[in-house]
Amino acid sequence: RELSLISESQEISMGQQAAADAVRTMGLVGNSALSAYVTSLGMTMAKRSERPGLPWSFTVVDDPAVNAFALPGGPVFVTRGILTYMTSEAELVSVLGHEIGHITAKHSVNQISRAQVAQLGLGVGMILSPELQRFGNVASEGLGVLFLKFSRDHETQADELGFRYMLQAGYDPHEMQKMFQTLDRLGGGSAGGTPEWLSTHPDPGNRVQATAQRIAATPNLPSNLKVDRD
Repeated sequence: RELSLISESQEISMGQQAAADAVRTMGLVGNSALSAYVTSLGMTMAKRSERPGLPWSFTVVDDPAVNAFALPGGPVFVTRGILTYMTSEAELVSVLGHEIGHITAKHSVNQISRAQVAQLGLGVGMILSPELQRFGNVASEGLGVLFLKFSRDHETQADELGFRYMLQAGYDPHEMQKMFQTLDRLGGGSAGGTPEWLSTHPDPGNRVQATAQRIAATPNLPSNLKVDRD
């Protein structure tokens, strides 16, 4: 069940425009082998997802912030900052899978649709109550900020989907636990403050514990799952 007032073609168009803006703002890491490597890992999971036909892209941007983010319709970004804290390929896959989950579940589309509904309500309210008109611009800006971030439910669903995708690709989900432990540690009073990934991804609860529970609830977990630390 979802709220979606945006077609898939509109979703893709918005994502492509935002992706171009992101690249222009942050710049690319000048390492074609690294870019191809991250793309290969991302595409392995994206093609197994619920929306394999999207124009998926996976980009490493030249940003020291510890961050990864997804845009509507297929673009996924990771920063060189978050890569420096990863100690295995499976940890990278866990983050890519989480971001893929945001796109396959249309979380951005849901947020934008909610904003459109809220804007419609604001417009109707101003028609019915002219004294509200002077607050129109301020309220509209506030609504934009309000709906910018994903919800806790969205984060939980993206975690669940990322867990599923990395298992389907043959990776050890214990490495997802380790990645969340690293992010928790970075957010717990490090010199650099809270990682951007944590500020743009609201904490849906104890992710380390939730991942452990998902692992425990997975029957017949293979013993030869990939970590690929090297």
